Amino acid sequence: MKPRPCVVAVSGVKNSGKTRLITRLVPELTARGLRVAVIKHDGHRFEADRPGTDSHAYLAAGAVGTAVFDGEKFQLIRRAQVDESALLAQFPDADLILLEGFKHSSWPKLELLRSGVSDGAVCHSSTRLAFIADAAPPEPGFPVFSPEDPASVAAYLADFARLGKRYSAILLAGGRSSRMGSSKAELPFDGRRMLDHQIERLSMLGIDDVIISGYGGAVSGGRTVPDKLPHRGPLGGLASALPAAANESCLVLSVDAPLVPPAVLFALMRQHRGGITVVEHGGQTEPLIGVYDRVLSSACEELLKGGQGSVKRLFGAAHFTSLHCETQALLLSNCNTGEEYRRMAQL
Repeated sequence: MKPRPCVVAVSGVKNSGKTRLITRLVPELTARGLRVAVIKHDGHRFEADRPGTDSHAYLAAGAVGTAVFDGEKFQLIRRAQVDESALLAQFPDADLILLEGFKHSSWPKLELLRSGVSDGAVCHSSTRLAFIADAAPPEPGFPVFSPEDPASVAAYLADFARLGKRYSAILLAGGRSSRMGSSKAELPFDGRRMLDHQIERLSMLGIDDVIISGYGGAVSGGRTVPDKLPHRGPLGGLASALPAAANESCLVLSVDAPLVPPAVLFALMRQHRGGITVVEHGGQTEPLIGVYDRVLSSACEELLKGGQGSVKRLFGAAHFTSLHCETQALLLSNCNTGEEYRRMAQL
């Protein structure tokens, strides 16, 4: 089964240069061996075909749709309600689909900032992959590229489109949630369960193998692995999920950290060179935002047998590196209390 295309939105305010950037990126990406498709959202009713053409006349006469084709291309126009999800399915052979616009969507985004046009960032920080800006951006912690350097942007995107296919993901969804008082996986977030929100975000990184540890309910978009030793915390979840991974390296994320930007998760995968790689922020390591190799499952079990429960105890069992992040702290936080959950849900 062919992996589904990677999707990235090119977003920003009107006249920020989205179309110009995309037209410069496509040949750069194609030269790197990627098959690229583009979907544009038009906030106004657009003319589906030029006046004076036969297909325009058919639509004007009331046809529900028209099609025109030759030996190497075709154009199909239909009157129907549609969103980008349905259109993505029209390009199964693409490696990367660029969306123009979609600044309020959940897709990973390149956000354009243009002096004299953009007053500030308009995309949610938790969905940002990088800034494309001609001046210093308003938020730290994100890669910044010049709009006049499409080759560097294309290299970054090509890596993003390919790297996730080599990783599995482990979503730690167990635990008693004693301080929250209810299952954090079941909490509503962005119009769905927090569990589903997190599965979708991991899938958007191009990861096809998503494992959910410690959750016994229904799951779509991933597969569940029960904890061999229940109620032993995240270390117990890793001990059960790591040996089930299809790939050698696993991106690990806690279900209750719903705002970690794709820029951070992608940076972890890019930096990882075996063993363990975790986020470091404000002088503190974040063991549940990291990459762990599958071979560490035996070390997890040994620690559990010895009465240890902290994931940080694993750091001495393998090559260890940390990724320094300057991203705002709330984006890297997990929610353990109702107050923390409400702060994240309102951001």
